[in-house]
Amino acid sequence: MELDLKPMDPTNFFTGEGGSFHKWFPSDHPIIPQTKVGAGRLLLHPRGFAVPHNSDSSKVGYVLQGSGVAGIVFPCKSEEAVVRLKKGDVIPVPEGVTSWWFNDGDSDFEVLLVGDTRNALIPGDITYVVFAGPLGVLQGFSSDYIEKVYDLTEEEREVLLKSQPNGLIFKLKDDQTLPEPDCHSDLVFNIYDAAPDSVVKGGGTVTVLTEEKFPFIGKSGLTAVLEKLEANAVRSPVYVADPSVQLIYVASGSGRIQIAETFMRKQIDAEVKAGQLILVPKYFAVGKMAGEEGLECFTIITTTHPLLEELGGKSSIFGAFSPQVFQASFNVTAHFEKLLISKITKSSPLVPPSDN
Repeated sequence: MELDLKPMDPTNFFTGEGGSFHKWFPSDHPIIPQTKVGAGRLLLHPRGFAVPHNSDSSKVGYVLQGSGVAGIVFPCKSEEAVVRLKKGDVIPVPEGVTSWWFNDGDSDFEVLLVGDTRNALIPGDITYVVFAGPLGVLQGFSSDYIEKVYDLTEEEREVLLKSQPNGLIFKLKDDQTLPEPDCHSDLVFNIYDAAPDSVVKGGGTVTVLTEEKFPFIGKSGLTAVLEKLEANAVRSPVYVADPSVQLIYVASGSGRIQIAETFMRKQIDAEVKAGQLILVPKYFAVGKMAGEEGLECFTIITTTHPLLEELGGKSSIFGAFSPQVFQASFNVTAHFEKLLISKITKSSPLVPPSDN
């Protein structure tokens, strides 16, 4: 099956005074429904508010810029948790959880939302259920039904259903307030503050966020990875040795991403820039090269315990082969095998520019 793995740009889904929401539509990018993932990007201007909603997919939110507040209501619970968010925060939103988002700052607040859509109504598309306003779920019921269920008069029913003219995202009035954040540090993890798993001077850092470090992310069934490559650095190839998909978002900078399939035939060698999404199908390998301004990528892997295999560095799978197997497989001499393995295992998964 031919796979189109080119970098993907989002399409505007909604824009209003309070902000916007962009999506990677499955109709625009067939690889998304084929691999059953989904993604969107929420932008809230100061005092922008995204009304309470839930979705048919487990997802992870990653704060790209600014700061704000989010409300979380778990299924069958009678109260909400309110959390403060800032750049670098990871906030899982498992399937069935209701959330709202608010920018109480003085600059834009932007959140990437990436999820697993294998159980979604439409594979590749995260479908949202909105609870208020003209798009709210209550609008789908008859007037007499709403009056009976909530014991409302006709006038009260009109107030409930017609008072809010705005849809998904709008700006709150200056005199409107929302709850202040309370103490729910177990729901948010700042991946910027975490100790990196790999650090190379002149090369960059790699931080892998699993449920061992952040138990709540396990509820989403996902793993997050943050890679920061310094200018002109190279990330050695990586593949996930289990049936998981990698969804890579270029958070800042630019560079090149190469993807090779199982038999190491090159599928894509593409220039990438901030705001683009790249999908790596299961069992494919991916390598990254930063440009002059560096390259920062936030990746979601669709499992809680990914089997990440390095093709370079001390933990490279090539270093695990016996000399005889390596020589026979690559048809090389013992001298060349020894030289190459020495170079591979002495190298790092993050390679600084040659002048470092």
